[in-house]
Amino acid sequence: MTDLALLEYLEGFLTEARRAKFREILSRRTRHFTIAMQDVFQMHNASAVIRSCDVFGIQDIHIIEERFSKRLDKNIAMGAQKWVDVHT
Repeated sequence: MTDLALLEYLEGFLTEARRAKFREILSRRTRHFTIAMQDVFQMHNASAVIRSCDVFGIQDIHIIEERFSKRLDKNIAMGAQKWVDVHT
């Protein structure tokens, strides 16, 4: 988040318990390893991998596309693309 003032404002709507839960979850995310996928034919598979990365706390995924489309199926990713850093 680039606008820290906005973040502080929005945090005002959270209870302290909810803020603590967010901090706990964020502290468990990992950048010790990353996932890389190349030329995935069916993008719903790539979307499912992103969802799995979110579940296991993996922060970064790299998608290398040379032959196929560069889009994700947001219905299959179910919002996980918002929480995982997707690099193309």
